[in-house]
Amino acid sequence: MAHSPPQKLWYLPNHRDALQAHMHLLHKLGNAKTEANYHAYYQTLIKDGTANGATSNAYLTISYVPLKTKCIIMKYRTGTLCNQKHAVLFKLSTSQTCPLCPQLDSALHILSGWQHTPKRNLITERHNLACRMILKAISKTGYLRSCVVSIDIGSNERMTMRNLQIPKTAKSRIVPKWLFPPRFLDKDRFTSSRPELVLVTPVSAKTRKQQTTAGGWVLRSGRGQLRETGSTPAAPPATSRATNPRQHRPKDLSKTRRDIHLVKIKSCEDTIPQNQLNAAKEQHKDLCNILQGASVTLHIIFLGVGGTIYNTHSLKPFKELDLDS
Repeated sequence: MAHSPPQKLWYLPNHRDALQAHMHLLHKLGNAKTEANYHAYYQTLIKDGTANGATSNAYLTISYVPLKTKCIIMKYRTGTLCNQKHAVLFKLSTSQTCPLCPQLDSALHILSGWQHTPKRNLITERHNLACRMILKAISKTGYLRSCVVSIDIGSNERMTMRNLQIPKTAKSRIVPKWLFPPRFLDKDRFTSSRPELVLVTPVSAKTRKQQTTAGGWVLRSGRGQLRETGSTPAAPPATSRATNPRQHRPKDLSKTRRDIHLVKIKSCEDTIPQNQLNAAKEQHKDLCNILQGASVTLHIIFLGVGGTIYNTHSLKPFKELDLDS
């Protein structure tokens, strides 16, 4: 029986340029255009400090993330996730419209834009699952758990399935009536915007100082966005357990003795989070103006659909909520 000759071994002087040239010669792989838009966008996010590179790429080394999921994320980030645009380019189709819903197909549409009801429900549940993980982290802090007064992150059954207990202070998905002006109509309250989480904490030392020096209340809606009634801008409300060592029932706090925190969690296109930032601020602008408290803070948490985690729009609001440990 004849044996096949041993395969020829190639000497490669390095594992970069030489390996790249070898793989492209034999398999037409390796000559990726690193100056292409997708590569440039992600490099810009890392270099300008918008995204946190280590956290955004941590999924690659996490054992419980399935290989299929890792491949989908890599394809999305490199612009190679097959969609109708590719089908038209490869002459496999004549339409760029999604085959399941009347929308223009794209990689972003596949991960977060489906209008087809079953797929849309999956996207909603993925969002709610992320919210439940954040609520679970808040619940572990002890102090903040007793400050949650409203939750809108899916059904109670779903939370039970995740072994997540609903805080006793959060009885409804709607923002509590006692946070609104006395004569505010219920029908308007029911139709007002609903952030995923609403927390009420005792007024912080920084807010008390501002009340004394400025002679007025400060509304802070959106990180870095201050609207004031006094002459001096206030510092962000603090939720530290060291600042507020004693437990208080949120409802027992008068409007001058409470800080209100609205937590909005949104998925966004990894390389362009600014569009969703403006949309989130506009969505809850009226609610921030109406609620009565020493301060109102809108914490906007962005999660890139391709796994991107942002320094300012993800990690910073986590720290503001005492979730940086």
